[in-house]
Amino acid sequence: MTSPTIKTTVNGINIEQSFAIQNRISEDRTGDIARPRYQATVVWDSGYHTTSNVTDGQTIIGDEPPRYGGEGMGITPQDLLLTAVGHCLTASYIGGLSAARINVESLRVHVSGRVNFRAAFAVEPGNPGFEDINVVVEIQTDAPQEKVTALLEKLKATAPIPDTIMRPVPVNIEIRHQPK
Repeated sequence: MTSPTIKTTVNGINIEQSFAIQNRISEDRTGDIARPRYQATVVWDSGYHTTSNVTDGQTIIGDEPPRYGGEGMGITPQDLLLTAVGHCLTASYIGGLSAARINVESLRVHVSGRVNFRAAFAVEPGNPGFEDINVVVEIQTDAPQEKVTALLEKLKATAPIPDTIMRPVPVNIEIRHQPK
């Protein structure tokens, strides 16, 4: 039974549920709770337009902006990556801050970076991806700045998407050609 003075919901997060999930992950070790598999199927529609179906059934429409030959009908791969970084950091931060019972008034994570399209379009040799990714976190809480900053630094290491792009992760590509 919980004490009536202890809040079980902080920042819209059910703390008891979060700790129960953490316990299930701790007990599971190598199963689907501890190491879930995510997947996306991306189907080319026309031009640069794609339709993606992801793990839990959501649909994402992708496209390039007109300045790069697309129709601007969906999100670009670059925006998807930046969004993934920002969303993951936000989820990690809000989860950890809530577990620490820190009330968050507002949280914005700005993610930006430059892509080397000169290499992507074979104008010059080089790496065609992001040259760097910059994150600015704007947060307002009821806790002292030093405490919040220290906790966010600690939580940064628990965010799976930034971790994935900050270290070499193999990308295995298998091509299955189906002739007409």
